[in-house]
This record gives sequence, structure tokens and C-alpha cells, in this order.
Amino acid sequence: MSTKKAAGNVIVVYGGDTLTPYLNTASLNAVVNQIETTDFSDSNATTSIAGLGDWEVPIGGPWDPALDAFLAPDMITPPTTLNTTVVTIDTVVFTWMTNTFLTGYTINASAPADGITWSATIKGSGAPVRS
Repeated sequence: MSTKKAAGNVIVVYGGDTLTPYLNTASLNAVVNQIETTDFSDSNATTSIAGLGDWEVPIGGPWDPALDAFLAPDMITPPTTLNTTVVTIDTVVFTWMTNTFLTGYTINASAPADGITWSATIKGSGAPVRS
């Protein structure tokens, strides 16, 4: 099986705005929280059970004022109605309908000789629909 290249195979749409042209990094992170269930009868090791899933989409790339127009308003005044986010990786689509928000937005201009970059994290409230 050949390796899929990320270029051309990753699309991120947040709140109706396509962020793909501004991306050079994107991840889809899913973590199932573990709940420790160790009690006094467990003498050799801790025991755990699976908890709830936690989803986020860290993204970033070269900064642009048009991108800032998409993201900055949600950080300045977080929306009262959460956004829809669609992440497409190759042919697999992950969709959160009106239940995502930004948990961070950074503009990095620290290296004077380098370009200005940005990063953000889209937080999913609940699990996405996978299609």
C-alpha cells in the first residue's frame, strides 16, 4: 500500500470558511480518557476502564489577513452558537454539526527572517459523524 501525501488530501472547513489554503499542518486527535478503578484489592498494578472520547483538530500554517478575518472574531468574542467543522482526510469525512469552537489562536512573528505563521486548535464538543 502506498503512502498518501497530505497535499491535496486534507480539507478543513470551520464555520463555513475553508481554511485549507492557509494550512501546512493539520491533525485530527482523538483520545479516549481513562478512568482509574484501582481499589485496595488490586495489589499488583492499577486498573482502568475507558471513559469518554475527546476530539480536537490542531491546525496551522503561513499567516494571512484573510485567515485572521475568519478566526480572530471567534477568539475576541466566542460565538454563542458553536460552529460546524468538517475535516476531510483523503475520502474520510469527519463532521461536527454546530458543536465546535476555537480553544486557541496564535500568530507567531518571533523569527524576524522567517514568515509569520499561525496555529489554532478546533475543539469538538462530542464525537464527529464519520462518513
